[in-house]
Amino acid sequence: MVTVAERVREKVETAARWEKENPGLSWCSPEYSEDEGKIYILNEMLDSDVYRSLGRCSMLIYQDFLRKRIMRRIKRNKKAVWVIENNGKIVYPYLEAEEKGFSNDQFRNAIDELQGKGFIDIKHLGKGGRKPAEGTGDVSKYWIDDRWKKYGNEDFKPPRKPRKKDKRNGRGWALYHSKKK
Repeated sequence: MVTVAERVREKVETAARWEKENPGLSWCSPEYSEDEGKIYILNEMLDSDVYRSLGRCSMLIYQDFLRKRIMRRIKRNKKAVWVIENNGKIVYPYLEAEEKGFSNDQFRNAIDELQGKGFIDIKHLGKGGRKPAEGTGDVSKYWIDDRWKKYGNEDFKPPRKPRKKDKRNGRGWALYHSKKK
């Protein structure tokens, strides 16, 4: 039986041999700093049919949502768990999506798909204002959800606050844009 000390010694020797054969290279890539943000996606999610059924824009926008979350490690019942500290306070305005190359329609459809499949939920439905840092507009605030785990089952719960679709033909902005044509 091989002891732990022997396995460690073997790994150290393998590393030394590799460094000798590859001068100037390092085990860790120097171009990525430890401070650089990382996105962690569970294998369970990557393997799920619902994640794989997401459209390209929806998947990219969901990754942006994951980038905006702030993770904190806390102790619960003598066990350390990771929680999203800013869940329900995540802001992703249309202007930011536009700067990343998404049209308003692509962004809206991606939000609808992500919400419908249980990846995000709307905590507060804004009125289309600016980001709070740039002004005092009323923006939507999002919640990263795990309802996707039950998508397709009878247990799946619909979104808490679905986005209301504007069907006011002949009123408001629909009337304004119809006159411009």
